[in-house]
Amino acid sequence: MRRAQVHQCQGKRDEAVAELTGCVEEARGREWTALEAFAIQTRGKAFFALEEYENALADLKAAVFLREKLGASPSEIEGALTAVAVVQRFSESKREWGEDAAGASE
Repeated sequence: MRRAQVHQCQGKRDEAVAELTGCVEEARGREWTALEAFAIQTRGKAFFALEEYENALADLKAAVFLREKLGASPSEIEGALTAVAVVQRFSESKREWGEDAAGASE
């Protein structure tokens, strides 16, 4: 996890995603659900920084599910749901902007 966070701080987001994917897989394999949720949420943030909104959304929704499964506090769940809402809005805006740009070029 720390190596992935260092990659993110250095702007090496692709490397961070690769590292976090390994963390997610290992945590899932060992049934470390709390670590899996943290790794998935962190990977979602890395995808967001890469403007890969669909991947970010999938990860952040998975993190919400895992946190609910763990019985996380309402504030933790609310924070995760806020992240989902932000990514959804960015994704919608990107689609709308893309459609506007495509329509303008016709």
